[in-house]
Amino acid sequence: MPKRTKDAKKTRKMSKKIKQELKEDGKEKQETEKPVETLQEELKELEKEDKETKQDYLSDLQRVQAEFENYMKRVEKERVLLGDFAKRELLLKFVNIVDEFEAAIHVIKDAEDKTEILKGVEMLFKNMHKVLESEHVKVINAFGEEFDPYYHDAIAKISGEENKIIEEVKKGYMFKDKLLRPSIVKVGNGQGGKNE
Repeated sequence: MPKRTKDAKKTRKMSKKIKQELKEDGKEKQETEKPVETLQEELKELEKEDKETKQDYLSDLQRVQAEFENYMKRVEKERVLLGDFAKRELLLKFVNIVDEFEAAIHVIKDAEDKTEILKGVEMLFKNMHKVLESEHVKVINAFGEEFDPYYHDAIAKISGEENKIIEEVKKGYMFKDKLLRPSIVKVGNGQGGKNE
């Protein structure tokens, strides 16, 4: 066999082998390209789902926020209404006392006896204290007591037993267990006759 024929056979074999390898490479490329396309599609689907999930969370958050704002407005409105109701009840009690004062003024104009006037004023004073007591307001009894800066406000030191309340200028009041107004007092300085 001539050398050319052998070379031609070898070349044909090599050519077939190369074509076979190229075919296989093409198949592998197609197989690897399909998963990339598939992965890209899956990625797009996941991104779409992620976007929808984010939108769902955002709308849920906005709804909860709106509900909370409405709740806060409702609570504030109820608080104001409750405060107004409490004020109304107290004001009604004071209106009754104003009516009594008005009646007392008419009686005082016509009265010649001062004892009757005094009785009327004392009655009004008692009624006013009843209203205060019904609202849980109590008088702080300060005269003769030891000075306490939490309940008493000293405006002067005068002769008398040291640190004792000698004179009560204005009464103090407690509302339930809280200080409403301290007693305005004069306190003893421990000396017998000099005012400071």
